[in-house]
Amino acid sequence: MNNTPTGIVVYGASSDRIAPEFKDAAEAVGRAIARAGVPLVNGAGAKGLMGAAIDGALAAGGSCIGVIPVFMAERGWTHHGLSDVRVTPTMHRRKELMAQLSRGAIALPGGIGTFDELCEILTWRQLKLYDGPVVILNTADYYAPFLQMLEKASADGFMRPGSENLYHVTSDPEEAVRLALGK
Repeated sequence: MNNTPTGIVVYGASSDRIAPEFKDAAEAVGRAIARAGVPLVNGAGAKGLMGAAIDGALAAGGSCIGVIPVFMAERGWTHHGLSDVRVTPTMHRRKELMAQLSRGAIALPGGIGTFDELCEILTWRQLKLYDGPVVILNTADYYAPFLQMLEKASADGFMRPGSENLYHVTSDPEEAVRLALGK
């Protein structure tokens, strides 16, 4: 198995109980990644924004690498259209492998799991353990409170000056992919 960082990792909700505008944006990200000619890497989920991003990439002729912990695979949560499925022993190894396979990251809206992935990749970027661009796709201003919290943390001295340079923010799926590719 090749772990060369060629893909774009996409973090996002596994829930299907979300507004269509979020799924549309996730599908658009998947299509844009496919058109860019790089693999989409994500948590392999069949539902929610993970599934929508995979569906978008596959519909545009792209390839998708899903990374899923064994306990989730055993529950049948894996998207069946994935080009490549990597099963990991733990959630920690899942996040590590997704980062290793990617040259950039995009965070779609999501819940606690997505927040965890986004905060971890930002921490790794700050510590220079990950050097790819990190993009927050702010569909429908979803991430506004999170971005305000980051600004407050910086203003109150809890983040280093320049920490805002750890990430990019956009509401445009095409731009998110360009930024994740470093363009």
